[in-house]
Amino acid sequence: MSTPTFTLSQIVAALNEGIEMAADESGCNITDERFTWPYAATLVHLDNPDAPWTHVAVRHDAHRQISREGGEEPVSEDGRTFTRDQVSAAVNWAVDEATDFRRLGACADDIDNFVVNAVLTLLDDPDASFDDVVTECYGEGPDRVSSWLADAV
Repeated sequence: MSTPTFTLSQIVAALNEGIEMAADESGCNITDERFTWPYAATLVHLDNPDAPWTHVAVRHDAHRQISREGGEEPVSEDGRTFTRDQVSAAVNWAVDEATDFRRLGACADDIDNFVVNAVLTLLDDPDASFDDVVTECYGEGPDRVSSWLADAV
């Protein structure tokens, strides 16, 4: 059996939807830095895992400006695909590094962890709902997880 791979468009769609889901349930704005830094860092890390943080900062600034204007960052497909493990490593790294950068050494919180779980669930099932992510990743009901996200703000 072959390992499934994902295009950059599929990854960006999962990132956007996972972040939107986390923002909706937590009450945060989707343009909040808690979401824009991990978004940018994930894409930079997928492109080059050894890229310096300054590359993430440039990507972040461009992404944040586009987001504030209500637009979507264009996706430039180059034929590369990524395994779920590669995406998982990139999203986890991005959340951890962005959390450390934004909150000066703090650890990821419930919202950050939900973003990772949502993105990976949405890669496997692009039509997954909040309830589907909760069922797949948590041993609690949707109301309980939603309250964790709201409390993490």
